[in-house]
Amino acid sequence: MTNACGLNCDLCPAARRCGKRCNFCVVAGHRMGGSRCRGCGYCPDSPILNMDVRRRVMDHLGGLDLVWPREVVHPRLPDLPLHLPVLVQAYADPVDLSWVAIHGGRLLGVTGRGLTPKHRRRLHEVYRLAPTTKIALEFYVEDRVLEGLWTSRWTIVNELASLGADLILTPNFSVWFDHPRFEALMQIRKAYCLYMEMVEAGLPAVPVISFNLFEPDGRLWAEWVNGQSSLQAVSLFCGGKKVHASKRHLRENLEDIALFHEAVRPDITFIIGGVHAPDRLAAYRIAAPGRRLVFCNGMAYALAQRRRLLDVRRGVQERLDLLRVLV
Repeated sequence: MTNACGLNCDLCPAARRCGKRCNFCVVAGHRMGGSRCRGCGYCPDSPILNMDVRRRVMDHLGGLDLVWPREVVHPRLPDLPLHLPVLVQAYADPVDLSWVAIHGGRLLGVTGRGLTPKHRRRLHEVYRLAPTTKIALEFYVEDRVLEGLWTSRWTIVNELASLGADLILTPNFSVWFDHPRFEALMQIRKAYCLYMEMVEAGLPAVPVISFNLFEPDGRLWAEWVNGQSSLQAVSLFCGGKKVHASKRHLRENLEDIALFHEAVRPDITFIIGGVHAPDRLAAYRIAAPGRRLVFCNGMAYALAQRRRLLDVRRGVQERLDLLRVLV
């Protein structure tokens, strides 16, 4: 069967895992665009469109399914707050909070190939945190950082173990809806493998759930989550420039969260990254009613840059309304 992109799905080694679902990706547009685009990763001569290359990638990743050759025990997580504030930089005064999240882009720099020299010291010391402050590491970072991380992941996993973090949100490999399906399947597998490797290293990691089609990818994730009796939480990134700029992307994100909520057992906590505005917090609450949601965002830091507090100039009723959204 030939799809809109011109590929014959019956010849693809990933056909069973993919479900032969055409997502009308950029490859189709490039084939029709003639010479308007030259040399990008989605042109007809791209290696990712070569079936032999796909077979080698699948062999390297150990397949594309959510299957691991060894049994793992998921970490026991500490009690999670309703809000994980992302701390981007250190301050002159000590920061005395119950929880903070450190951005992975700060830890790994622009290349993603290892911890920066600054972060080879105790994080409580680097960021002037109170001794009782718990630290989460979040890796909602740009793709170029993740590529470096993937290349050096065994070294970085060992380095992360030395930091003594209380929670690690597994790196989120992008699965853009308009990119080739095989790329999305490859990214999902890489995120899964990295989570398993972190767990085997004894890290308090949380798996990141990413998909651009609920059927079959989101459904596969849900079945895997439901089969992990000791798993307590999952991470979902719902931000990004495309989402913030498009109401369509927001609607699709909310729909995906609602579908995943219905498919996953109720005791699983959703840690949602990239959502800031109170109205969007409320929308996600409505999409997953009764589900414990933890929001990880940098809103407190963004307001602090403008010398504002999260609740500045808010009336009492408005504060109560916001509290109800968060709770």
